[in-house]
Amino acid sequence: MEVYEAIKGRRSIRKYLDKPVEREKIEQIIEAGLWAPTGQNNQPVLFIVVTNRELIDEIDAEIYAIGKIFRRIRPFIALFGKEMRGEGGRRVFESLHENGLCKAPVVIMAGAQRRSSATYMKDCSLATQNMMLAAHALGLGTCYIGWVRLLNYSINRKLMRRLSLPKGFEICDAIILGYPALSPQPPKRKTVAETTMWVQ
Repeated sequence: MEVYEAIKGRRSIRKYLDKPVEREKIEQIIEAGLWAPTGQNNQPVLFIVVTNRELIDEIDAEIYAIGKIFRRIRPFIALFGKEMRGEGGRRVFESLHENGLCKAPVVIMAGAQRRSSATYMKDCSLATQNMMLAAHALGLGTCYIGWVRLLNYSINRKLMRRLSLPKGFEICDAIILGYPALSPQPPKRKTVAETTMWVQ
C-alpha cells in the first residue's frame, strides 16, 4: 500500500470484530511507531500493549470516571486554561462517554518519562500517527484516544499496579486496534486552497 493510499484510506474505527490481533502484526505496528521522528533523536517513547479484555474494560471505566470529575469542575479549570472556556471548553467533553475504548481487542498506549525530553508528548503523538497508518496497511482498524491521558490522574492503585508503569512515566496517547467491523465513508475534507497561506 502506498503512503498516500494509507493516509487517505485510514478511518477512525469504533466497532471491531471479536477476533484477536496477531502478535506479529502488533509488533509491526509498534516498529512503525519507533520509526517516527523524535526531538534530538532521543527516542523516549515507550509502548504499553493491553490485550486482556477485563483489563481493557477496567481502563475504560477509569478513564470515564475521571473524565466525569473533570467535566464537573470545568468552570474551575477554565480559570487556568483558556481552552476550557466557553463553547470550546464544553465541546472538549462531548467526546467523553462510556465504552470509549469501543470494546477493541487491543489498546496500545504511548508514553515516556516526564524528564526524558522536552518534546516527549509530541514524540508520542508522532509515533501513534505512524502506527495508525501501518495498521491500516495491514488491514486493521484504529482510533486515536486522547482521553487516555486522564489515567495520569488515577488514584486506583490496583489498576496502576496491573499496568506496571515505571515511576515518573506519563501516558500521552493511545490507539485502539482490531479488525474493523465496518468501513466508514470518508468525511468531507477542507481543500488545500482553504487551508494554505503562501508567503513569498
